[in-house]
Amino acid sequence: MKNLIYLLIFVSTISYSQNAFLEFQFDAKRGTESAILALADEMWGAAEFKSGGINIESFNIGNAKASHRIVFYGDPANWGRKDSISNADKWEVFGQKLNNHVEEWTHSSSGNVLSWVGENDEHSYVQIYEFKASDPAAFKAAHDAIVSQMSDYTEGEIGFGDYQIGGFQGATHWVAITAKNWSDLILTRRAMKEMTKPWKTYYKNRGNVEQIRNYTTKIVKRY
Repeated sequence: MKNLIYLLIFVSTISYSQNAFLEFQFDAKRGTESAILALADEMWGAAEFKSGGINIESFNIGNAKASHRIVFYGDPANWGRKDSISNADKWEVFGQKLNNHVEEWTHSSSGNVLSWVGENDEHSYVQIYEFKASDPAAFKAAHDAIVSQMSDYTEGEIGFGDYQIGGFQGATHWVAITAKNWSDLILTRRAMKEMTKPWKTYYKNRGNVEQIRNYTTKIVKRY
């Protein structure tokens, strides 16, 4: 947990030109989600961010190692709170309280958000694909092309990005698709499959891809 605290303090001093994220996955003790959210509310409930924000998410299907994660996202050139909490002691106390509800910190990663299409806070259910892309430029071009044709098939959001640090089992990139809930996700994916010709072009042009895993999360709190 100390690594999380020190990394958050450090990352507020670095700058990049594109949006980025940090995620910290953990296995919560049974029945402690409400207590974790109460701590998060105490820490971030009144926060105003310079850019981006924070999600608390629970894992739903496919991630066997963890139950929850904390995701920090925004522009690293304009990162953090407007009412900055720079005192390391405050982070230390928060970390100690949070650690009382955590069985194990299982995985962490950081990277860039390279594209994000759509905006719909009602879509809090997310499917995430993690993979190794042999030709990142070709994959992004193929991804952008097919996403541009999906507006008739989904009201959710579609994101794409890379891992700069800690990609799971060597994953280099990720794609995220949002929906209202599990059933909406399944129906949306079925509708997307009707785009047979665009999918053929996508698979032809994206380069070699090695799938690592895919799983779903539910955003239980946004700040």
